[in-house]
Amino acid sequence: MKSGGGVLCISVLQLVVGLGLLIIYEAYKKEFFRAKGSQGDDGAGTVITSTNTPMDIIFFLSISNNIFAFFGLAGVINSQKELVTSFFCYNVVQIIFSFHLFVDVAVDTTIKFPRESGVSSSYETAAAVFVFFNFMLSIGATVFAVQAVSEMKEKTREEYNKLSTVLDDVLPA
Repeated sequence: MKSGGGVLCISVLQLVVGLGLLIIYEAYKKEFFRAKGSQGDDGAGTVITSTNTPMDIIFFLSISNNIFAFFGLAGVINSQKELVTSFFCYNVVQIIFSFHLFVDVAVDTTIKFPRESGVSSSYETAAAVFVFFNFMLSIGATVFAVQAVSEMKEKTREEYNKLSTVLDDVLPA
């Protein structure tokens, strides 16, 4: 399978990007709650009543990214057309979603709201870079996944033709 190597490479790179997004999110979350907890009017710490951060979507993106990267890896390694197809479908959606998220996060880094917690926008910039990498990888993954599925179909057809030829030779006429 010629394009299977491309799917494998893209899947591994998407795993790395997903793990990078997770690391960035966790560092951001730690800094966010540290800054939010030390914002008291009287100098005392405030009680944090919510565990949500503005970049929670990055966490869920990294989860889905890693799940479907494993689908791509397993699909090519085991020649499972369904897994490669799900990897393809995810990446088609991911092209649109990552681009929109990249634009949103990139624009958010330039906006300073009065109620912001004082968290550095370098986390948001790093997340935007990784989301853009994810966008580019999704474009490549879509191309390779389509080729891999068509190669798997062709290989299945060839095996069926060989099997029917063997059966025709073995069975009496």
